[in-house]
Amino acid sequence: MNTRLVGYWSESELYPGSPEYTELGFRADGTGWQYWSSWSTGFCVHRFDWTEPKPGRLAVRLRMELDGTWSLVEGEVAHRIERRQHVDTLIELAWTLEPGPDLTLDRPLEQYLGGTRFRLVEGGGTDPTLA
Repeated sequence: MNTRLVGYWSESELYPGSPEYTELGFRADGTGWQYWSSWSTGFCVHRFDWTEPKPGRLAVRLRMELDGTWSLVEGEVAHRIERRQHVDTLIELAWTLEPGPDLTLDRPLEQYLGGTRFRLVEGGGTDPTLA
């Protein structure tokens, strides 16, 4: 497992003001999540397991998909899960790290709701649907 991937990565750091963005969390225990959110108040979370079978390659097994809407409640973002679905999808992709540090994937984890470029967010974040 490559410890350089462990952390919280966000598109919003690279594209501030974008109406939608994707974030990735890679935990040291080999689990993680992808969070997509839009100004339209829609969101989607993909929970996954991950490994690095060889340098520069990533194997991600999607395990759970959750989606719904988000809202502001007393200044805090609250998520309302409307759909929860178990999945079992293996995705293999290439990755690189560049100064910033910036993470680049050769393709999105999820074809329609994922990005390919992310910047590390110091202090990180958590899967917003665990609360």
